[in-house]
Amino acid sequence: MSKRKLQSGDDMHVDETSPSTPISGKTKRSRRISDVIDSVRITEYMQAPGHSTPQQKMPAHLDLVSPDQGYEGTPSNDPGIIPSWMHKRTDHIDATPPGPSDENEKEQTIVGTPSGITALMPVSLESEQYNMSHANRGTCLIFNHEVFETGFSKREGSSIDAKRIEATFTKLGFDVVIRDNLEHSDVLDEINKLSSADHTNNDCVCVFLLTHGLNNNLVMAKDVAYRADKIWKPFTADVCPTLAGKPKLFFYQACRGDKLDGGVMLMSRTSNTQTDSAVASYKIPTHSDFLIAHSSVDGFFSWRNPEEGTWYIQCLCSVLDQFAETTDLMRMLTITARKVATEFQSYDDMNLQKNEQKQVPSTTSMLTRDLYFKPK
Repeated sequence: MSKRKLQSGDDMHVDETSPSTPISGKTKRSRRISDVIDSVRITEYMQAPGHSTPQQKMPAHLDLVSPDQGYEGTPSNDPGIIPSWMHKRTDHIDATPPGPSDENEKEQTIVGTPSGITALMPVSLESEQYNMSHANRGTCLIFNHEVFETGFSKREGSSIDAKRIEATFTKLGFDVVIRDNLEHSDVLDEINKLSSADHTNNDCVCVFLLTHGLNNNLVMAKDVAYRADKIWKPFTADVCPTLAGKPKLFFYQACRGDKLDGGVMLMSRTSNTQTDSAVASYKIPTHSDFLIAHSSVDGFFSWRNPEEGTWYIQCLCSVLDQFAETTDLMRMLTITARKVATEFQSYDDMNLQKNEQKQVPSTTSMLTRDLYFKPK
């Protein structure tokens, strides 16, 4: 077995002529390339001119070749929706912040979403599935960050992910748009443009962010770090009413911290038309119908192969290609998580601390119905 040793200052990765050892008998890689973390550990911040988000200040000695890192109120009194015991009652918030010293005499100020906002009903109250029969599937917007101005290493392999997403989501009927290496202000401009568009005739919306990630829910644009929730918050139902009641899907391929996951070895115990409805209207929370999926668990690194792309994106697209027409999205994300968790581990024989490390994706769902990508 031939190996190329890393030389001082060499940013290439170890190559082997023989295929890597598969996990659980799964498909072998044609070449063995050392996997890298999708971010570096952040140790110090500096303020970026003209921005309110931090920019990384890189110590001179830092090695930049690195791995990826109750609403208050009562529902409608329609007896067909609400049980009789709920018709007359007063609901209370289950926890309130400490009030002023004389809180018994002063009312607390509660910040909330104004009532009275309306939107068209895209699916009946009783439906178990989202209405995916609009004229258009919708937009899939991909932010592909491969190069940075802040000292972060190049995310080799990210363009492979972007092209794979484009192929998969085009097949699903999306209008795919790729934006490469944007600065923070341009990222927000693209998000605001998509949020303010008319989605009346669209089934849903989907956004991918492929970038370096940091602790504390921070992700990198080309020039600065910013909070990851700036990507999805402009799509809440009160801000983007033409997507109210429709799926809003957000996928983050980025580190979420600087922890490694060495895994646990499991041993055998033995040696062996949907808009028709009887209900004229119904009310939903502004944050319903979101799905926010991350490539790793909060606090942990996420892994990327420079020649094959990231574990998560490649698995996700493979599962969607195979099952999308017949399987609910949440079920497919479970399959994806299992594939990433069981079929992958890092390879780095030059740094044993990063060798044979594991990863599992994490999904937060506010979806209220099953989501099937039925063919158009």
